[in-house]
Amino acid sequence: MKWVCLVLLALLLSPPLAHAQRGAKNQAALVKEGERLYSARRYREAADTLKKAYEASPDPRILYNIARAYEQVGDLRESMNHYNQFISTSSGETDPLLVKRAHSAVERLRLLIDKEEQQQVAVDAERKRLQDEADAARKQAEAEQETARRAEENSQRQQQAEYQRAQNSYRRTRLAAFVLGGVSVASVGTGILFGLQARDARKKFDAATQLEDKESAADSTRGKALVADTGFGVGLAAAIGAIILYPKEGPPAQGEVRMTVAPQGLGAGMEVSF
Repeated sequence: MKWVCLVLLALLLSPPLAHAQRGAKNQAALVKEGERLYSARRYREAADTLKKAYEASPDPRILYNIARAYEQVGDLRESMNHYNQFISTSSGETDPLLVKRAHSAVERLRLLIDKEEQQQVAVDAERKRLQDEADAARKQAEAEQETARRAEENSQRQQQAEYQRAQNSYRRTRLAAFVLGGVSVASVGTGILFGLQARDARKKFDAATQLEDKESAADSTRGKALVADTGFGVGLAAAIGAIILYPKEGPPAQGEVRMTVAPQGLGAGMEVSF
């Protein structure tokens, strides 16, 4: 019975011992691979390999080497974390020189990290300043574009109003010319009619044998001749006015500027349409 108990105890103890031996063997291989990668300057891969070695069999010295590998990579925070972990897990058996170097490395890395953070703050501030300037410039450009758009719309409205005024002026001037032309035709027609009547009255005057008839014919001749002359004069004046007022060109087009004769012949004027 006693012999059976000893065998069972050996069976219970043997697996952990074998596992520990395998872990130590695996750790040694991983540490050697980590050293090879470190020598090849493949620092991040070396750090990952040494982490696996530490998991296989924790050893504070491995943490120190992991910290060194991260420092070579430039991952200052991860390096400082592993230096601190090495310091906290060190015991009296740990090489004091490594502990001292770890403390020095922590202080050095802290200064570098502080400097890096200050530089990052400066970079962020400069980036924000540039972004603010870009936003201000963009807003100013948008405001200028809006101002230009409104100015363009206002200019177009003014041009349209000027164009409409020019069109109305053209129509009024043309209508006035037509009216004067009509007056001219009517006046000349009246002058011709009364001129013919004056000629008939003159014939009656020449044919009359009595004084009373001659005086009556003379008065009729003078009256009709006066009306005929007046009609011809008004017709001529109206014709001249119509010629002066009638537009020499077609209706104004947008953006067109041309010289025109001022109304009633008083010099030259400029007609502008937009």
